[in-house]
Amino acid sequence: MTTAPPTYWTPPSRWGVGRILGVVIGVLLLLPGLGLVVGGGVLLWADQGNRTDGYVFSETDDFTTQGYALVSERIDLATGADWFPLSAALGTTRAEVTAVDPGTDLFVGIAPLAEGTAYLDGVERSVIDDLGTVAIDEVLVPGGPPSGPPGDEDFWVAEASGSGTQRLDWVPAEGDWLFVVMNADASAGVAMDARIGATAPGLLGLAWAVLGTGLLLVVVGTLLLFLAIRHPRVGRAYTAGPYVMPSGPAPSWTPPSPTDRTTAADSTPDPTTSEPRRPPSA
Repeated sequence: MTTAPPTYWTPPSRWGVGRILGVVIGVLLLLPGLGLVVGGGVLLWADQGNRTDGYVFSETDDFTTQGYALVSERIDLATGADWFPLSAALGTTRAEVTAVDPGTDLFVGIAPLAEGTAYLDGVERSVIDDLGTVAIDEVLVPGGPPSGPPGDEDFWVAEASGSGTQRLDWVPAEGDWLFVVMNADASAGVAMDARIGATAPGLLGLAWAVLGTGLLLVVVGTLLLFLAIRHPRVGRAYTAGPYVMPSGPAPSWTPPSPTDRTTAADSTPDPTTSEPRRPPSA
């Protein structure tokens, strides 16, 4: 006669180091991945749906100064890397400026830093911080009038002047530059609406690169989280002797139903006596 081996139950496995690392790495990949997906989508929208005449423009902002010029901070285009040509990144840039007073002629120009700084030395002007971004801060530099109208100078690498909207196109080159807007007659009180943009020929490729990287991180992070958090098997099977022990939840135990002592076998009278049967003593 063969006796079946007893059935053993193995409790569910707990969270190990591998599962915890999977969750942590999955979250660390998922969060930046979502950010890159959003950023890539914004860049793709800017390239495909937010162009005007082939340019991607910033929002139009209004600028005013009681001085004689509105000047950007130093524009540093020294990349320091030959493999990153500015023409591929920015393409052609364009500045569009419109005088608040329709009867005022404006001058807009790009100057090398040294020549532009020398021309504006001692001139009352407002320096614009973070030109082309949302956060704009104008700092007034005290001084007097310039030595002459800006159009009389010959150091400008690109310039435009006149009434109405003035468009200044410039192909960026490495170096340090100043962006300058003045009244054409060099009078005080400059007020304008302006926006800047660029053709940005590399924007589409950058958008797809950022979007693709973000999607890859999201997929890998989601897979790691799924593998780490999914419900584990309850218990495990293992072999005991020639048999394979089943796995599963712990066997349940049901308490026996209470016995009616009036009908129990040991409560019936002993036919040889008049007293009921008594259970044997321990």
